[in-house]
Amino acid sequence: MNNLDSYDQRKQKWEEKNIAYNPDSTRQATFFLTVKNTLDLLGSVRSGKVLDIGCGFGEIDILLAKNTDFNITGVDISKNALDVFSKKVQEKGLSERIKIEEGDVYNLKYPDNYFDIILSFGYVSAATYRGVQKEIARVLKPGGILVCDFINPLSVYKIPNTIKRKLVGKETPYFISLSGIRREFDKNNLIFKKQRFFNTYPPLHRGVPAKIFLYFENTVGKILNRALGRVRLVSFVKK
Repeated sequence: MNNLDSYDQRKQKWEEKNIAYNPDSTRQATFFLTVKNTLDLLGSVRSGKVLDIGCGFGEIDILLAKNTDFNITGVDISKNALDVFSKKVQEKGLSERIKIEEGDVYNLKYPDNYFDIILSFGYVSAATYRGVQKEIARVLKPGGILVCDFINPLSVYKIPNTIKRKLVGKETPYFISLSGIRREFDKNNLIFKKQRFFNTYPPLHRGVPAKIFLYFENTVGKILNRALGRVRLVSFVKK
């Protein structure tokens, strides 16, 4: 995402993407993996104020609320996504634990040092957009934790696309290495802590039942996650 895009341009893009909600079983399996790995990165932390930036349809936040004592604020630029999320929160009886707000990652409306944890997911998560790290660090408490995901461009599934993008000089949200990620986030006192690779998928993953996908992830994927994993999930602590 180019940070020079206007708010209206970004909002239009995501409203169009989120016109339809498609909760297929493979997507649900990836949400389960995201939550599992996030909780691993958070260690023993299971309470506090949590901000999810780019929360989308809210599947991850609902899973987190069921497995923790977090008080979660989900923020997204897309009203279409938030309308779906809001209905699910009410159906699950989680209105006291999950607050939903429309907002912009470049201009968060919260006080300084407000949240204990900030989360951001989406393969190219909102927390990885160029220039947003300063705003994220502003609302995160000292000692607070940021967990966000990145594309792993060195996955065997992604290498051809990575090379293609580099050859044509196309702007890309990819961080090729952990050292590149650390340099960018260090600028705003967000210090690398731990990482996980996952979401490996079987090679012919379209239409694969969730059980098979998870079995692949927990067997072959577990052994070869750095080589196969499309997602690099990283935790940072605010200095």
